[in-house]
Amino acid sequence: MSGLFGYVADPEVDAPGIVSRLADALRHTTRHEIEITAAAPGVAVGRRSVGVLGHGVASVRANGAVVWLCGEFYHQGDRRDRLARAGVLKAGASDVELAHAVTCTSGVEGLAALDGAFLAAVWQDADESLTLVNDRFGLYPHYWAFARSDFVFAPELKAVLTAPGVSREYDPVAIAQYVRFQQLLGDRTWCSAIRTLRPGTILRFERRSGRLREHRYWDWTRIRPQPVKSFGEAVEETSRRVDRAVGAMVDRPRTGLYLTGGLDGRVILAFAPGDMPVSTLTFGAAGCRDVVYAARLAQAAGRRHTWVPLESGRWVLDHANMHLALTEGFHSWIHAHGINTCDEARQEFDVALSGWEGGTVLGGSIDFYHDGPYRDAPSAAKLVDVFFHGFCRRFTWPGLTDEEAAQLWSRDARTAVGNLARESLADEIGAVGTFPPERHADYFYLHHVVRRSLQMQIVTLRGWLDVRCPYFDYELVDFLYGLPHRFRTTPRLRRAVLTRRAPRLAWIPYEKDACLPHGNPLIAGASRLVQRGAAWARRRGLAIPQRPRLYADYEGYLRTDLRAWGEDLLLGPSRMTGPWFEKNATARLWQQHLAGDQPWTIGKIAPLMTLELVCRDIVGEPLTIPRA
Repeated sequence: MSGLFGYVADPEVDAPGIVSRLADALRHTTRHEIEITAAAPGVAVGRRSVGVLGHGVASVRANGAVVWLCGEFYHQGDRRDRLARAGVLKAGASDVELAHAVTCTSGVEGLAALDGAFLAAVWQDADESLTLVNDRFGLYPHYWAFARSDFVFAPELKAVLTAPGVSREYDPVAIAQYVRFQQLLGDRTWCSAIRTLRPGTILRFERRSGRLREHRYWDWTRIRPQPVKSFGEAVEETSRRVDRAVGAMVDRPRTGLYLTGGLDGRVILAFAPGDMPVSTLTFGAAGCRDVVYAARLAQAAGRRHTWVPLESGRWVLDHANMHLALTEGFHSWIHAHGINTCDEARQEFDVALSGWEGGTVLGGSIDFYHDGPYRDAPSAAKLVDVFFHGFCRRFTWPGLTDEEAAQLWSRDARTAVGNLARESLADEIGAVGTFPPERHADYFYLHHVVRRSLQMQIVTLRGWLDVRCPYFDYELVDFLYGLPHRFRTTPRLRRAVLTRRAPRLAWIPYEKDACLPHGNPLIAGASRLVQRGAAWARRRGLAIPQRPRLYADYEGYLRTDLRAWGEDLLLGPSRMTGPWFEKNATARLWQQHLAGDQPWTIGKIAPLMTLELVCRDIVGEPLTIPRA
């Protein structure tokens, strides 16, 4: 992933040498371009990119300030004009030059007013400070640590660990969360000493005093209700803002779109400007809904289309090391889909549009429209209960039951962990108690599930491509989350927007239910009746053809092509997670999966495998149990 990395220490410290070590940990392919700048004695910052956005201009130094940028800004034409009239920005200036001009005229805090997907770093000679500023949603995840009296940051945890003095001690809360939730919450990482940079944050390190200051300049409480009176008005204004968001992100000829049979990429396809040659790509098993419907969508839109088949589970092993290097286990290997397409995708396009989280932002859903228990929870305690169930059983493959988890922990680990997963979830819910009650669940889901888990899909693609995410356009998010629930939290809005813009795309079935996602309720209802009739006929033995829904069979892969790999990670003699888990309980889970007589068992196995990989290849230390 494109990102910034740096080290700030006393002037006599060889910061460029330390940052070179960080760079070595971040260089995963020959496509990764790395540039390092010494800003002052004891201060160095580097940038890793894939050679597209911001290519050729890593930093700007002038007027006692050095500015670095990864990512980009959107909708800044008026601001550029004002700065040009003031004589501080030339026409056609790069985004990093814009960031420098804003810093010089409005201070570092001025960067918080810029719309985009970015991380900026600013060194100021006058007060010997280094400041990080990211976008509202943290679309370029970064990690930081305060070691001794020094400050280090990078887009990957393993790079931070190469800095002197950074502890590799595991965070037991993180381990408890991952085993139960298959992800981490808040700003935790595998190591207690390292944290994620929270979204919408200005993080400032003052070298002279050794003080670190963190300021959240934006959170979800800033969104205000929209004065929308009718559903038609909501559709019209949403369409305008989606058009604006997509239009700003299709500005170069080699732009592509990952397309499935779902609705997220389909809506972007509908709004992609017709005069730009946007190509599309999908992946999956032959004949599955995603593959068939995506091809039909691309043909209907007149776009060049590529299909990358998944013929067996060998592709998982072929790409396992790279997936781990990019995601560092924060996303399990069962979410690696798409990584096998990246080399071919880079041949087709340089910048990818992603429909990432369109179902959440535009579709208005938390848990596939089973959202009432989350939004209507009568108390914080009940909200903890429903989110605990969601994390354990709903948001991804179903994980361990309470009984299975109790049997899995070793005796010493059970003492150390206790009920940390639930307790830490309660703490995180308590920390966002200022969110509006009617939006509490939505914002919590975005902050924790979307940002900490699902965003790793984007991180993976950014190992090869620059990726743009239209659904996280500021103006679009402000509008959608300001709408009344009766407009936003049903499938109607997204389908109406799609049908209004490109009705031909609404006549191609939706992969989740094979029904037409049409905005006309009569057409959509008739389609559902047809599918229910077909299901009724199949139950009575009639040979009604049905396309498989799954594009990849991870459960089957683990019983065949990946079996030896799984057995080594779970039960092999080199296990580094051994002290935490009862081997017999692990073996029972493994045999349960191999038997294949229970559905969805992989969510219990895959996190344990990934945790072992993290210990071996990311942190590089055995998973020890903390002393009481």
